[in-house]
Amino acid sequence: MQSQNSIDRSVLKYILLFFGVAFLISGIGGFIGKWIGVAYSSYSWGELLANLIMRYASKFIFILLGIYIVQYLYTKGIKNWFGLTIHALFAIGLTFYSIYSQMLLSNWFLGTNDDITWNYIYTRAIIGTDYNFFLYFSVITIVYAYNFFKKQKDYKVQESKLKTQLSDAKMSVLQSQLQPHFLFNALNDISSLVDIHPEHAQDAIADLSDMLRQTLRLKNTKFITLKQEVLLLEKYLSLEKIRYQEKLAFDIQLPEDITAFLLPPLLLQPIVENSIKHGYSYTHDSLKIDIHIKIEKEKLCIDIKNNGAPLESSSITYGTGLTNILARLDTLYQEDFSFEFINQEAQGVHTFIKIPILLE
Repeated sequence: MQSQNSIDRSVLKYILLFFGVAFLISGIGGFIGKWIGVAYSSYSWGELLANLIMRYASKFIFILLGIYIVQYLYTKGIKNWFGLTIHALFAIGLTFYSIYSQMLLSNWFLGTNDDITWNYIYTRAIIGTDYNFFLYFSVITIVYAYNFFKKQKDYKVQESKLKTQLSDAKMSVLQSQLQPHFLFNALNDISSLVDIHPEHAQDAIADLSDMLRQTLRLKNTKFITLKQEVLLLEKYLSLEKIRYQEKLAFDIQLPEDITAFLLPPLLLQPIVENSIKHGYSYTHDSLKIDIHIKIEKEKLCIDIKNNGAPLESSSITYGTGLTNILARLDTLYQEDFSFEFINQEAQGVHTFIKIPILLE
């Protein structure tokens, strides 16, 4: 793990790139000045190049030292204004350091014999302070800008993780609501068979046990394949067929090539359960449910029709199952879905669902 007072390798690359450009511009200016005879006349071409390298290498080391010192002090809890003051002192001191180190290195490696005096260094520093001040704070700006945008990116990543965790927790709660809701309704249906058809009640209990076992496996699962969802729906409908016998019919149609598409678990069962619960009436003693699933305009489209009793009014009260469906769809897809059910012109209710296509 990178320590708090170290420099990120990526920002170090940006600093090196900046220094490379500054070195190139200064080198071009120096070589042009020597070529036309207005500067560096006492240097050979090789000495001029060596001088440029030593000058910028020493500046680079000095600036990195300033950055390291301030970042170290930040880890110790210093105030921002104090850190900026230290940077300002380093920016001013860069000129004096640069001149002194350049003369010293030149004497050591190039064999010059410059007299290093305070008056000479001070005079040269007055002339070059503005450039070195700009150079230092340009590098500091790169460092702070990089750190700022990196923090912004980290915050967004962290925010995204928190949103995902919140969404997962919400989905887990919503799915846990479905299981007792379905169980209570199924047990009520079975209880009505115990006295009339005890053998049918036994079959229903076995089917219910099998279906519950499968639904429990879906705990903390946000998506299942369309094939798995249809198999669960068929289990539920076979359970209801024990009670209603020939008075309940259903037809499920979907292309084989879309069975691997993903959708939230137990999306269809509460709608079909609602159709059965409200579809039967004194004038509708038999019920046919048609379920058609297809792809249309890059959406997974689910149509569920029944020929039972129509809705009593346009003011619809959503029960636990339908409310749960809407909450889960909103959590998973935000506004990128549609859910609607209306009375058909002849009889019955038509439910439409459109959700984005997801593949496993």
